Amino acid sequence: MGQTVFMNRRESSRVFPVAVLALLAACGGGDGASETLAPLPTNVSTTAASTLAPMVTTTGVPESTTTLVVDITTTVPAAAKLVLRGDSLGDVRFGVDAEGAISYVESLLGAPDSDSGYVDSASEFGLCPGEQVRGVRWGDLLLLFGDESEVASGRLHFYGWRFGSVGTSMPEPVGPATEGGITLGATVNEVLKAHPNADVYSDDVFGAGFDIDAGARGLVSGSLSNDSPNGVTLALFGGVTCGEWASGI
Repeated sequence: MGQTVFMNRRESSRVFPVAVLALLAACGGGDGASETLAPLPTNVSTTAASTLAPMVTTTGVPESTTTLVVDITTTVPAAAKLVLRGDSLGDVRFGVDAEGAISYVESLLGAPDSDSGYVDSASEFGLCPGEQVRGVRWGDLLLLFGDESEVASGRLHFYGWRFGSVGTSMPEPVGPATEGGITLGATVNEVLKAHPNADVYSDDVFGAGFDIDAGARGLVSGSLSNDSPNGVTLALFGGVTCGEWASGI
C-alpha cells in the first residue's frame, strides 16, 4: 500500500504545473491585450525524476558461520571385560593359577576388597571340593580358588566365580554380564529374550533360578526373586558353586 500512495503523490506533482498554465491562458491579461503564452515544452518527460532503490527481499546470510561439534563419548566400564561365562571370567579360564587370575582382575578393578587366603574347604563360601578354598572379592564379585575341581586336581587353581549383591543398593563393580548382556537386576523376560534356551525353574530346595547352557562355554546359573516374567536376577555364578550359597551372597 505504501508504494501505491507514493505513485499517486508523484502523479499529482507532475500534473499540477500543467493545470496552472492552462488557467493563466484562459484568464488572459488584465487590460484585454492579447498575449501569447510560450508553448508548453513538447519534450516534458512524464517519467518520475527519481527511482527508489528496490526493496531487499532476501534474508542476509552471515558471512561466517560456526559449526558446533558435539563430542559424545560413551565410557565403557573396565569391568565390562569380565564377561560371565560358564568356563571363564573374561579372559581368565578356569584352571589357571590363582595369582595369574587375581592379577588380571586387579588390572581392571584395582586391589581386591578382601582376600580370605586359603582356608578349610568347609567355610563361609559353602562346602567346596578338595581340602582348601580361597575367596577373593571385589565388591559383589567373588572369585573362588581351590585344589580340586572338574578342571584340575592336586594344585591350587581358579575354579569359580559368583556375582551377587551383598547388601549394597547398586551392584559393584558395574559391567560384568553374560554374553547376552544379562546382569544383576535383569528380569526373567530379559533373560529369556537374551538367552531363549535358558531354563527358568522354581523348586523347594533351590528356590527360583535359571540355567544358561552355552555348550562348550559351560553353564551359567542365576538365582531369582521369583520365576514370574518380572522376577529379578539376584545373583549369577559359574564353575564350582561350593554346595550352598554363603550367607549374604
